Amino acid sequence: MEQAIARRGTVGGIYIRLVLVQLFWAGTFVASEVALHDQPPAVTALVRFFLTTAIYGAMCIVVRDATASPLLMRLRDVTVRNWLALTAMGFFGVSLYTLLLHIGLAASTAAYAALLIPTTQPIFTALLSRLAFGEAVGSAIIVGLALGLVGAGLVLLGGLSSSEDALLIGNVVIIASAFSFSCYAVSAKFAPASLSSIENTTLSFVFGTLFLLPMPLLLGETLSLTDTTPSFWVSIAYLVVFATVLPYLWWNDAVKSIGSSRTGIFTFLMPPLAVALAALVLGHMPVPIQIIGGVLSLCGVALATFGWPRRAAR
Repeated sequence: MEQAIARRGTVGGIYIRLVLVQLFWAGTFVASEVALHDQPPAVTALVRFFLTTAIYGAMCIVVRDATASPLLMRLRDVTVRNWLALTAMGFFGVSLYTLLLHIGLAASTAAYAALLIPTTQPIFTALLSRLAFGEAVGSAIIVGLALGLVGAGLVLLGGLSSSEDALLIGNVVIIASAFSFSCYAVSAKFAPASLSSIENTTLSFVFGTLFLLPMPLLLGETLSLTDTTPSFWVSIAYLVVFATVLPYLWWNDAVKSIGSSRTGIFTFLMPPLAVALAALVLGHMPVPIQIIGGVLSLCGVALATFGWPRRAAR
């Protein structure tokens, strides 16, 4: 009986951490918008991932499996296809995704990103996975994609009556960033199995940061951090620690303990938490039609992820 109580306590702690993970990820959009008030999109992205990559590099050393051979030896066995996958992960998941998100947020708001990205990205990922791996696209995927697109359309429609064209363009760019992250998710399935997930992530972050290096110059931004405000560095610290490092460790621990399916269900908490944070911190209140669109998109995500209710129950 004591073991059962201890087990329930352990699982309860995992559930609490998973809720915190969704809360931390929900705050990503708010923290990004705050940082963008101080620095342009490419500079903000470069600073964030330069620091994140350094921390992940340290994690590779600290969290290394003592029974595994040295990393440099295992890198010799990485194939060209694996290197291309890691490069694609860095390009789509770090460089392009973050740039598009920041450019979109510069014209839009964290509330829109909170409604659009968590609801469209899983559907894009499910569809791309079917296409990339030659799997049949079932009716649940098709209906889920349709619901997701209708929901995203309602979110966009809700802001048209009270905003200018720049907001619409920003929201379209945000949806494009969700599609870019879906490309990252598909590319990650080709990452080398001989490396740990932390090592694969670190290498992809290295490539992504390299892609980001020339972006401030290409976009005509000035790379100057001498006049930044404390709010910028607080936002960057949040994005590095609470949006990346801690969630990564807690999420992987949960997958090992309770399985990927039960862990994945917690992602449905992110949109409402993100919308609530955007309203509390930034004052961005969604209109009813946008909330309806978010709910429809979440239903589409559920269908695309778990299938029809009877099949999901089995």
